[in-house]
Amino acid sequence: MRDALAPWSTGGRALTFLSGEHAAPDHVRAAYAPGDCRRLAALKAVWDPADVFRLNHDIPPAA
Repeated sequence: MRDALAPWSTGGRALTFLSGEHAAPDHVRAAYAPGDCRRLAALKAVWDPADVFRLNHDIPPAA
């Protein structure tokens, strides 16, 4: 089934299906468009620079 649908794959991920080892930082980043991920990291740098809210699908603050 996966091979049959491969031509339509975007390579992205769905946050609702990320948990455990599948919630690694590279998988979380793949769930967002690159520009969105950069904007979220920039917002996190302003509002949560200590990365307190990191237990669920973490996006680290921008440097």
